[in-house]
Amino acid sequence: MTSLGPRQLLFVACVAALVRIGWAVQLGADEGPVGVMSRHLLGDERAYDSQARDFAAGGPQRERAFYQEPLYPWVLGRVYALAPPPPVSGDPNVIPMAGVHRAVIVAQHGLGVLLCVLVAMLGARCLGRAEGLGAGLLAAVSGPLVFHEAMLLKASAGLVVFTLVLLLWHRLLGQTRPRLSDAGVLGVVLGLGVLLRGNVYLLGGLVGASLLLRRRPAVSAAVALAFGALAAVLPATLHNIERGDRVLTTYQAGTNLALGQPDVDDPRRGVYYEPLRAARGDARYEEADAIALAEAGAGRPLASHEVSAWWTGEWWRRVTDRPGVAVQRTAWKLAHLFHGKEPGDVKDWPFFRGKVFWLASALCDFRFIGPLALLGLLLLPWRGASSWVLRGGVLSVALTLGLFYVMGRYRLTAAPCLWILAAGGVALIARRLTTPGATGRKVALVVVTVAALLAGRLPLLPDPLTGEMDVEHSAWVNYATIEIQSARDAPAAEAAGHRDRAVTAARRAVGQAPLFIAAWKTLIAALDLSLANLPPRSEEAGIEAWRLLVVTESLRTGAELADPQSAPPEALYRRWRELRALPSRPGTEAFVGPALAFACARIAQDLRSEDDGELAVELLDRSLAFDPDEPLAFVQRGGFLRRLGRLEDAEASFRQALDAGVDSVELHNNFGNLLLQAGRPAEALAAFTRASALATDNPVVLRNLERARQALGR
Repeated sequence: MTSLGPRQLLFVACVAALVRIGWAVQLGADEGPVGVMSRHLLGDERAYDSQARDFAAGGPQRERAFYQEPLYPWVLGRVYALAPPPPVSGDPNVIPMAGVHRAVIVAQHGLGVLLCVLVAMLGARCLGRAEGLGAGLLAAVSGPLVFHEAMLLKASAGLVVFTLVLLLWHRLLGQTRPRLSDAGVLGVVLGLGVLLRGNVYLLGGLVGASLLLRRRPAVSAAVALAFGALAAVLPATLHNIERGDRVLTTYQAGTNLALGQPDVDDPRRGVYYEPLRAARGDARYEEADAIALAEAGAGRPLASHEVSAWWTGEWWRRVTDRPGVAVQRTAWKLAHLFHGKEPGDVKDWPFFRGKVFWLASALCDFRFIGPLALLGLLLLPWRGASSWVLRGGVLSVALTLGLFYVMGRYRLTAAPCLWILAAGGVALIARRLTTPGATGRKVALVVVTVAALLAGRLPLLPDPLTGEMDVEHSAWVNYATIEIQSARDAPAAEAAGHRDRAVTAARRAVGQAPLFIAAWKTLIAALDLSLANLPPRSEEAGIEAWRLLVVTESLRTGAELADPQSAPPEALYRRWRELRALPSRPGTEAFVGPALAFACARIAQDLRSEDDGELAVELLDRSLAFDPDEPLAFVQRGGFLRRLGRLEDAEASFRQALDAGVDSVELHNNFGNLLLQAGRPAEALAAFTRASALATDNPVVLRNLERARQALGR
């Protein structure tokens, strides 16, 4: 078995460490959008932070089985128990990176250095010293790898465990009679991998198959492997059983299957992640939406395993209803495994790459590595332990992408195998080209290699929201969100600058992706921002709300939409009336409902005149039709109905808000006015009394309180 010497491994480690130090210095000095985003937790980072705080507080505060793999937030929770992060304040979507978070990032960079060494060791054992050293150096200078290590994500830990599994697997396959102790250790590591990433289930299946398909099947070793894996996942299983759920580790798989095959004809939809409901792509919402939609579809409450089973059934229905579309989607997803395109995420590698130019070369990402790895996959020997390990590792990730959807960090799991296969492919091509004779084969090999490298740089798949190849709308939305919270926290003299940057970033996201609902909502939030010395830009926000309404109605109906950004308000109203009358496409109302409800309620908020009363009620009725659990819409609706003289309907609306737990000055004051108008001063007095308790110095409430007392003759 070939291995690298200590000096070679130390060289790989030193290169990897220097690259990561340079990354930290470069981003630490950047004051632009990239630097600002690198200093905040976003997306899944916030979810892991929240879960870790729960673990640090004594345990997961869950009534159900685990939805996401629990090992990473559990370890993070142990760190938080020793060095607590600051409490979350302000917008929970914006969490500044604290010292304890930075310590975790440093540790993850350390895991990244270890990963580079493990890749070099695995490459040397599978293919040879030169290939191992080359693979280790490719890992050391990988931009996407360093980028994911610098976030509060499980990518670095997951990759280390994944590569360790491959090393132990290769060792086990090299034994004439696999030792039970080695098989048990490999099983434990596989189990830990499952608690980090669910797709390790697939890798575990391949490991077990390799033991059972030997000339002399190693049944005892396979049993030891299974027992080791089950022992590692047992704590998670017991947690789930205690909550009445028959779930081994997590129940997210069914949802992920359905997300990868959405209920539409466009084959591009489902290749990349799209939330179950528009503008609710945050990990905090996905589980709640998955449960709510599954229970609505089943017509009854569901246990966690039933939720996953329901979504699995949805996935199968979508595949069988549109088999051709499903095949196209799966082919596109598998192509991403070897292509240079970096799939988008909450923080995008292309968005960051421009600020760290020395990690932006084709050898630092997948533009050359992917095609060269594909050549290695096809040309390297197909027999022996190395073939099982390298191709099995790639296959387990390919199956994950094909079944679910593509994200940069999901594709990254295959990187250790891809780096080794790429180094092996280059070495093999070099040997064949330098071997005497066979000129025709050499020419063919050069042509195939050049074609593969060019294919890795060709456009692969336009974004389904924009039709463009490379957009960064998610990154700009998240930068805008950070700037909104920064405006709230900043001194008065700086608040306007932060809000202006938020508006500019949100408009940029809208310009890139007019169908991206989160961009519109963030733009409206930025324009609506109101502080002590910073009045809101309400008129602009109202116009953008009309544009959002037209966009959501077009998504609901499937109707084509001209550029909504340039349309005047009158045209937006006419277009909404046209779309309002069209039927919904199957499955779209659940997706756009919350965003459509938000847009209707926001437009109604600006309608003040008596002539607009009927339109306001219509908008609020439509809002409540799509989001009946929004109590503030009942408050707005009751106010408009009272002004229209529909007192019984208004009272019913106010009481629905009260039943939902709304306890605001606006509600009690408006309800008091209605009761006074209806000749019920005693009830009105009680409502005004509650309003005055909430706002003791409000002159309007005090005046109404006095009116109620006078009506009672007090």
